[in-house]
Amino acid sequence: MFFAISENKNRPGLLSTSLLFVLLSACGGGGDGAANPGNGSGGEPAAGYTYQPPANVSDGWTVGHAGDYGVSVQRLEEMMDAIGRGEFPIIDAIAIASQGTLVFDETVRTDLDEKDAWVDNGDLSMHAQFSASKSVASILVGIAIDLGVISGVDVPYLSLFDYPSYDNWEERKNQITLEHVLTMRLGLQWDEWNLSYSDPNNAVVTFYNQHHDYSKGLLDLPMDADPGTKFAYNTVATVSLGQAVQNRGPLTYGDFLSTYLLDPLRITQVKWTETPTGLPDLGGGLYLYSRDLLKFGQMYMDDGRWNGQQIVSSEWVAASIQIYTDLGWSEPETRDWQIDGYGYQWWVGHFEHGSQLLGSFAALGWGQQLLMVIPELQLVIAVNCNGYEQLPEQGNQVYALIDRFILPASQ
Repeated sequence: MFFAISENKNRPGLLSTSLLFVLLSACGGGGDGAANPGNGSGGEPAAGYTYQPPANVSDGWTVGHAGDYGVSVQRLEEMMDAIGRGEFPIIDAIAIASQGTLVFDETVRTDLDEKDAWVDNGDLSMHAQFSASKSVASILVGIAIDLGVISGVDVPYLSLFDYPSYDNWEERKNQITLEHVLTMRLGLQWDEWNLSYSDPNNAVVTFYNQHHDYSKGLLDLPMDADPGTKFAYNTVATVSLGQAVQNRGPLTYGDFLSTYLLDPLRITQVKWTETPTGLPDLGGGLYLYSRDLLKFGQMYMDDGRWNGQQIVSSEWVAASIQIYTDLGWSEPETRDWQIDGYGYQWWVGHFEHGSQLLGSFAALGWGQQLLMVIPELQLVIAVNCNGYEQLPEQGNQVYALIDRFILPASQ
């Protein structure tokens, strides 16, 4: 199977590979990356790390010294020393914005890996975001609604497609709305969490092997619940949102993404995998610098604005981070960040830090990719990682790092 890749406003190339989520056996990492757009050089910090403000690379960020924006330099240095000692082995990169200013940007990883090979990435500072991409897909749906391309979240989902018929037909499929897709409550028969994404028998992997048109394959699935009643995390559903936007607009989904989101946010270095029908795969296929991922969180912190420009409506931001399904981890005591529920492709939760309960929302991706917004502290955090084995000891590393160092640094 071939996956297209795109860089810098959808100039495509082809990458011969297996499925997006299958580990490649002969594509090991190595080699030097391009220069880090931030402060780090792409090398693992030695003990005795000394803080420096991020580089100003004219990418839309105001950069500043952490101490001038309420963040303890000592805590940041302690954090990097702990990473250097190997206490947080999955961490690849960290970027932090406080009070709307980029105050920290470091790349830790020293080697590329097989995920970089999927899009021919040679830059240590560009990182696979996996399902954190889903939150970007949600933003694009909001923009489409703001522009009138789509009438609203209550629109019947099938009305956004022009397929003449569907397999496993029953009338309940007509009841699926756009909001049901955004909140992962379609009612379709689906389970992609019973096996690791690196397992070739994972539902996403087998689906991608079996289908050319992912949206059609999704909507052909049998129903197993009434729409709106059952949460089932569904990567293919997110991919289909792109097809829905493209079907109703004058632009391709890639051009829509670039024109209305990447260009205004001055994100120029980006790669993404494409579906066989040419859609950017925002179910899990974005590759970004951590400081660029951070921009989406800052935009949500600022009610949909970036540098004074309204990118998506404040109404959409507010609706996106509401809880539509109450959720919780099966062993919540093992994680420093508690998930409370799911919004429009955003996770909503909280930290219990000392005597404080800090509400927050996040984009999360396989391997412990994270974009987190903590409004009470005016804090936005992006962390990229390599925790792909999904081992128990990996599941809390990012949250523990935030709770142990970044939250105390910001109070």
